[in-house]
Amino acid sequence: MAQARTYTTEQIAVVARELREAAGADEERFTGSQVVDLLDGEIRSLRQRGFTNERITGMLVSFDIELKKNEVERRSRAPGNLLRRLLWDRAAQSQSADRHSVGSRL
Repeated sequence: MAQARTYTTEQIAVVARELREAAGADEERFTGSQVVDLLDGEIRSLRQRGFTNERITGMLVSFDIELKKNEVERRSRAPGNLLRRLLWDRAAQSQSADRHSVGSRL
């Protein structure tokens, strides 16, 4: 049996950006808190490798992401998979909008 093909996060990000541009959508903007939520999986991986919340915060701040004090620590207790939920919610909204626009053309 053949293995299912897999895709990197970078490949998915490129596709998402290209699809947004093709649709003429505005670039999405996120707060520091949302960035921490979106990077939940990466932050958890860093913690498993022994990185402290302070070090992770320092890494994020080095990319000019403004965070409230203890934001990474607070988010460590938040539910994971926010990125997945955000992507699926947007996809569902887009499909719903597409269905409505097709129906109005018929």
